[in-house]
Amino acid sequence: MSCFKSLRPANRIWSRLFLCQTRGYVERDPRAIKMGDLMFEPEYNRHMPDDGKTPFVNLNKMLNVVEADFDKESLKQFMQRKIDVNDIAEQRVDAKTKEKIGKDLAAAYVVVKSGGRIQFAGMDRWIEKKGSHIPLPNHNIPNLKLQVADLTGSSIRYEGLAFLEGTSIKMLILRDCQYIDDFCLSRLYKISNTLEFLDISGCTLVTDNGLAALCKLRNLKGLRINDLPNAGNKALIAAYLLDENPELNVLGVDLPLDHDKEMPETSPEESGQYSDSSTNSSNKPPT
Repeated sequence: MSCFKSLRPANRIWSRLFLCQTRGYVERDPRAIKMGDLMFEPEYNRHMPDDGKTPFVNLNKMLNVVEADFDKESLKQFMQRKIDVNDIAEQRVDAKTKEKIGKDLAAAYVVVKSGGRIQFAGMDRWIEKKGSHIPLPNHNIPNLKLQVADLTGSSIRYEGLAFLEGTSIKMLILRDCQYIDDFCLSRLYKISNTLEFLDISGCTLVTDNGLAALCKLRNLKGLRINDLPNAGNKALIAAYLLDENPELNVLGVDLPLDHDKEMPETSPEESGQYSDSSTNSSNKPPT
């Protein structure tokens, strides 16, 4: 490999000292400089016809591969980028699919495919992926409303949250999601008309700025913010959110006495509140 690297400077010189055989090449590429019968090529030879008459073009391509960085860290970063691209592609829903099966059902598909589980309005059971099978209909069902989406520990990202727009979701659980950050929380305002409970416990990328962005969720009744190491002023931000939305109940932070509220102990199905729902979601079976 060191032998190939030593040829690199010579290859660059010879590739630029290419004897121009045809007129008009300088006209097609004004960056080329002609010196008598010799012509200095531009550094990038994408305009050079690869017709077999320029052996150094192919040699240069080979040397680029040989000198590529194949160390452990680079390969790890490359594989992570591939995973990121695949995750984002899986979490996107095109307009044609939404029109065919409806926004709520399309969103349910994304949640289940991402390893989460969902509940529809009027149903008391969770729907989640079973092996490679997704137990959801593939056609539009009138009046089918998505109520709860539990994405605990999933790889949901900023791009993926777009599938929630236009749905009827009331409860969103994002516990321990490693990619949820301030930008993700700022996007939730698009479901502010329906969202009533949000759990972002364990989302380590969330800071005080992301929490403050939740003031746009005017209909929010419950917020759980345990285990946010990068949010150093949770109590202050929680007090601000309560000033903006007096009906909000904040869990996971010690509030001042004038803002302290007692959350009911009953389940959401019994009381209409969402105090214990995210706790129950932690008992989710592994997928």
